[in-house]
Amino acid sequence: MNEYKIKFSDFRIKFLDKLISDFIWVYIVLLAFLLPFFTIPLTIITLVIVGFIFQNLYNTLKKSLYTKISLELLSYIGTIFVWYFFKLYFSISSPYYYLILSIPIGLSIYEILIKIDNKITSKKLTSKNSVFDEKNMMKLNYLSNSKIAFSLLLLGFIIAWFSSGVLDFITGYLSLSSIFSLGYFSPDNPLMIFFDFISAFATVTSSVWFMITMGIWLGVLAIFRLIEVKNTENKIRIFLMIFAYAFYSTWLPSFSPLANKVQYIPYMWFNGLGTYGPVLSSYLLDGIIGTFIVTAILSLLFGGRQICSVTCTAPFMLQGTFQDSLKKYNRMSKMGRKTLTSKLASWYKVIMIITWSSLIIFGIISFLNSKGITNITFFGNDPTVFYVMLYFNFIWYFQFFLMPFVGNYACVNHGVCAWGSYNQLFGYLGFFKLKAVDPKQCLSCKTVDCANACPVGLTDMRSSFIKRGEFKSFKCVGVGDCVEACPHNNILFYDVRNAIKEKLKK
Repeated sequence: MNEYKIKFSDFRIKFLDKLISDFIWVYIVLLAFLLPFFTIPLTIITLVIVGFIFQNLYNTLKKSLYTKISLELLSYIGTIFVWYFFKLYFSISSPYYYLILSIPIGLSIYEILIKIDNKITSKKLTSKNSVFDEKNMMKLNYLSNSKIAFSLLLLGFIIAWFSSGVLDFITGYLSLSSIFSLGYFSPDNPLMIFFDFISAFATVTSSVWFMITMGIWLGVLAIFRLIEVKNTENKIRIFLMIFAYAFYSTWLPSFSPLANKVQYIPYMWFNGLGTYGPVLSSYLLDGIIGTFIVTAILSLLFGGRQICSVTCTAPFMLQGTFQDSLKKYNRMSKMGRKTLTSKLASWYKVIMIITWSSLIIFGIISFLNSKGITNITFFGNDPTVFYVMLYFNFIWYFQFFLMPFVGNYACVNHGVCAWGSYNQLFGYLGFFKLKAVDPKQCLSCKTVDCANACPVGLTDMRSSFIKRGEFKSFKCVGVGDCVEACPHNNILFYDVRNAIKEKLKK
């Protein structure tokens, strides 16, 4: 069985290597010419390929030459989608469109000719004829160079954002007049320009097409992660995470027969207040309060992981193979190091208090607005809707591609996500914790793999296992990488199911 897994893994690596090295340049040339004619299918195929590019980088961590190639590929693909987006937005004529695209097309054709020449002359890139010596190759490794890692994430995000914008335009979801959903100001000064940028940015990221484009790119990496993990409960959780993104966060609120009724359904307000609109009395009890009650109960029973590691869109975007490997920056980045361990820093508490205070005030204002008592808006937007758009559709994505500088799971570590901290609180008060089968084993363990594997950076778990035989933290969201990484299979998940079993045994 293990031999089969090794062969299958080798096949995946060789397949991706072949795809990237031999066929991708031809595809880029075809993409530039054919995208206006087969927009939707080519966008889907391209995003799958982008996922493969990132997976190939993850598979070949030490072969940093692939980093340079990947940066080039992502830049060319990004250029095509950026320029096609502006072609649609400004109605640019085809001759000018292809004139600009002659740059990535020409460079791709050049790469194809180089490949053909290498095959004819049987040239192989070796350390002797390569400009990349060992020292330079280490500089290009995305796990050793935060700027490289940032560039890769940013390019991937740019492709997802602009391809989503393209699909928004051609399907009629967006138009020239609707791309600034938070409002538009005449660009008379830098502040107004910045607000218009936020408005356009959040409009696209709040669209269902953006959910789909990010879902395809990062879904490839999530599926590879599902194949990679060994722990059964982790496999189940990652499968549920992928399913939740596709069904709960994308299909149900956008395409299902219940799409117009989700605001009345408990548990559907997956971002808390402002997810689907203002605080209206018509769905206040069943939809909003119902969601808060149901999620609190589930977090008490199973931990905050039911949101922060399963049904929220964040874990889907943070736990694929490539993104998960970036947890190394929790220790390497200056900001990441400030969030290590379970301790809640004073600045974290201040941010969380400000976040919750403002959200409660916004919720009250929103409700009073609906009753006609007040008429307070933010640039014409309901206060709670504005909050959700500002954080979940703008700030969060900056935390995403700034991961090499702020660490993984910044939404958990920085106290900005009110919905996450709400469920983390009830998870901390409830049954969920991690237990050591044999605390003495932790004392003699020299690897500390559990702490190193944690994407939140809870480096104090080993000492807790030794002292108490268990680990319970406000910031623990039950990702389970520690369980997966333990070389002695000495860590177990514990929640209400285990508590019931213990009661029955007595």
